[in-house]
Parts: sequence; structure tokens; C-alpha cells
Amino acid sequence: MTPADHYKDREQTYIKHIFLRQYLERVAYHIGYFNSAFVYVDCFSGPWQASDEELADTSVRIALDILNRVQSGLAKQDRSVSIQAVFVERSGSAFKKLEGVLTEHCGVVQTRAIHGTFEDSIPAILNAVGPKFAFFFIDPTGWTGFAMDNLRPILQRRRGEVMVNLMYDFINRFLTLETEANEESLDRLFGTPRWREIRNAQDREAAMVDLYVQQLRSAGEFRYATWMRVLKPLSERTYFYLVYATRNGKGIDEFRAVEEKVVAEQDNLRQEAQRSHRVTRSGQTELAFSSSAPSNTLKLERDSQVEAAARLIDELLHAGPMLFGELRPLVLELPLVRRSDVMQLLRDGQSAGKYRIEGMSPRERTPKDHHRIILVRS
Repeated sequence: MTPADHYKDREQTYIKHIFLRQYLERVAYHIGYFNSAFVYVDCFSGPWQASDEELADTSVRIALDILNRVQSGLAKQDRSVSIQAVFVERSGSAFKKLEGVLTEHCGVVQTRAIHGTFEDSIPAILNAVGPKFAFFFIDPTGWTGFAMDNLRPILQRRRGEVMVNLMYDFINRFLTLETEANEESLDRLFGTPRWREIRNAQDREAAMVDLYVQQLRSAGEFRYATWMRVLKPLSERTYFYLVYATRNGKGIDEFRAVEEKVVAEQDNLRQEAQRSHRVTRSGQTELAFSSSAPSNTLKLERDSQVEAAARLIDELLHAGPMLFGELRPLVLELPLVRRSDVMQLLRDGQSAGKYRIEGMSPRERTPKDHHRIILVRS
């Protein structure tokens, strides 16, 4: 793991890379274990703002290292899997650097570099991926170059999932700029002119991310879509959202499991950054931060989301009984809610006579996917 020191003044990138590292490893192992092929597609490979000479703090090196480890791990389990990585880069100088990195660090993973803009390269990407299961990582530097309508051929592939870095802080600065060019650009981003309604929303941030998630879900006909928020180190303001869409409930399980670890790391990083900032401003020494306890801000936000999960469970079950395997991923679309939270809510409801869980044996403590959840009383 590259030390956080390499990411000084770009801590948000550190959090994003931790998430990519952990999620990519999980999805590659899972797909590779049950399938003969897996493809990772980095749709915006640059820019190369690396502080490590070996470029270990770039998404390209992170992906190569993870995929090579997965390939070797699966081989030790007698799993013969073709793992491929596709990288897209439009800058000529960055593309040359990309080719050099792939030559030096490709390992046993098959790699392909595509020179061009992401949108212009979509036919070449689809040709490289073919029918294999693919995970698309769309990580731009702004909000252009990945218009919703242009994304459709990728989003509508039945064997794949996508994670998009939605640059909220950047977009929000231009949301009220009423020029024709700006509004047309945002029309393309969201795939609808309805984003204009966000300008007058009571909670503009929530309205923005909700609309984008809805549009992504609809464009790709995804069954599930959700997000994780990445915050600025010294304030409660948002840098960006990692928006994720999948057709498999297991993917939501994995996304939330990674979020749990990454949010804890982000919380620790922010507490330390704020302590360091106070010391710099006051000139007064404070003890170095060394606690794993969540901040009050994170605790309050988690509590609020778990309360929302309890209400959502009731709402879903009001429509009729559901299998746990159907109910759980719908609840886990809520940010910061964990699988253990859902199980605890159901157990508490069962003890209170609110829910009935059919199919559980007396020795079973937690529901399984095939168990039927029934709302007895609201």
C-alpha cells in the first residue's frame, strides 16, 4: 500500500485509490473464480499526478498490481482465468508514459492501451472487451467526456458494472451559470435537462447525486445503483461521489463492505488532518491522533442512514413478503448501511413480533437469501 504521505494535498485521491484497490480485488476474484475471463477498463487513465517514482500512486499501477495478484491467486487454486486490462488515454505524452508502464508492469495480465478520447474510443473498448464480464472505471478530471447518451453502449452491456467519479464540487460551482455552452454541457452529463430543477432544490447536493444515480440506472437498465461520498479533509463539504451500478445484489454487498473500511480510513485521515491544521494555526502542540473511534459526524450520519434503512424495510414489506436475498441489496443501496445492520434490524423486528422470517431453523441466527421476510405489523 502506498503511504498516505505520497498523497499530501490530494487526500481525496488517496481515498479513491483505496476504494479502487479493495473493490477491484474483490470483484476480480469473484468473477474470476466463477468465470473464465474478466476485464478491467480504466476509461480515463491520466493525468499522471504521481509523487512516487514507480507511479505506484496511480490508478494504472494500482490496477496492474491488483490484477496480477488476483491472477496468481486464482492460478494457485487451479483456476485458469484470462484477466485483461484496457486503458484509455487521450494525451499523446501521457499515452507514451502509459505504454511504458504497461510494458514494465503488465506481469501476467493481458493489457491494451487505446489512444484517444474515451467517447471516441467506445467502439474500440467494446471490441476489446467482447462478451466478457467487465468492470468500467470512469474517473474524469471534470464533467465532460462521458455524456450519458454516449455511455449507453457500455452501460447496457448485460455482463458488466460501472463506477463513475461524479465530480460534485466541480459541477456545483457551475450549476447556476446560465450560459448556453454550460447548460448544454450539463445536459450531456445528466442525459436530461431536468438537472435545472436542482438549482432551486432545498438540498441541492442530494438532488444532484440522486438525479445522476437515477439517470445512470435508467440508461443501463441496472437493477441496483448507489454511491459513496468522499469529503474534503478540513470541512464537511463533498469533493466527489463514487457512483456505482450493477445488476447483481452481491455487487452491492461488496461495494458496501469496501465502503465500511474506506469510510473509516477517511474519517481517521480527516481527524488527523484537522488536528494538524489546528496545530499549524494555533502553534500549540496536540497529541497525535491514534484512535479508531469514529468521529461524531460519521456516527450521526450512520445512525441517520440506519434509521432510513428501518423505514425502507417497512416500506418494501408493506408491498408483500420478500426473500432476504431480494430485500437486502435494495436496503444496501442506502449509503453507510451495512449487511450486519440489515440483519440486526430484521432480528430486532422478529423479536418484537414485527417481522416473521420463514424458513429459519431454531439454530440459525441470521437470515439467508432463501428465507422469506413477512411484515406482521407496522
